[in-house]
Amino acid sequence: MKKILKFLVIFFILIFIINFLYFAFSSKKIAVVDISGIITPNSASEICRKLNDAEEDPRFAGILLKIDSPGGDAAQSEKIYYLVKKINQNKPVVALIESVGASGAYFSALGARKIVTYPASLTGSIGVIFEGINAYKLANKIGIEDFVVKSGDVKDAGNPLRKPTKADKEMIFSVVESVYSQFLQAVSSSRHISIEKLRPLANGRVFSGQMALNEHLIDSIGGFDAAKRYLEVYTKKKNLKFENISASNKPFSWFFSLSNVKKFLDISNTPSLQMIFK
Repeated sequence: MKKILKFLVIFFILIFIINFLYFAFSSKKIAVVDISGIITPNSASEICRKLNDAEEDPRFAGILLKIDSPGGDAAQSEKIYYLVKKINQNKPVVALIESVGASGAYFSALGARKIVTYPASLTGSIGVIFEGINAYKLANKIGIEDFVVKSGDVKDAGNPLRKPTKADKEMIFSVVESVYSQFLQAVSSSRHISIEKLRPLANGRVFSGQMALNEHLIDSIGGFDAAKRYLEVYTKKKNLKFENISASNKPFSWFFSLSNVKKFLDISNTPSLQMIFK
């Protein structure tokens, strides 16, 4: 029995030493996490899962956050921003904006150590919008009448079957302004730009990569090569290998599963706060 225990102890020590040497001297990799398409609750959950996996995996010395997105759901964009910011304290994160990284996608990138684009990339669009369909005129014409019992005048603000009131608009505007203020604070803190200087730039307008660089909204227009150089500096390693961990590993049949079609498309008819460039 003692011989078996001794063998097991030696075996586990050898395994530990082999793993230590492998991770210490093997070439480190950079995890590539994609933010592509509109940011929705479902896509944000997948992005956050991938980011957490990249942080916990010792094979990865850093993360390249590759962005091609016009933004999307405000709360989900903010959720990604806070996670990227937290991970960046342990592992360097560099954001690379390819064709588009605007509004909520730009918000998400603010948690990274550096933001890189190409000269013609589109970014910025700092702003918040509330959207909903209003069909009260059509409902009146075809005889549809809404029935609502509510505890307050603005409880059903955004109801598509009635005309928005002044109180509705004021309440919604106050919420939009509150979330917009959070966006401004994040940009100001990350990019070291005062709120006073930032406000004229933060009216929803978009910038090319070159324009954004001139306004200090990004760090470089050198594209992938610049992002790689930043990661080499932060990880203190050369010849980094990049591994995309954003691709879904789910079987082909999952894509066509009827129970998952709505989850995949993330369709929602409810009004929502959006950080999106259209």
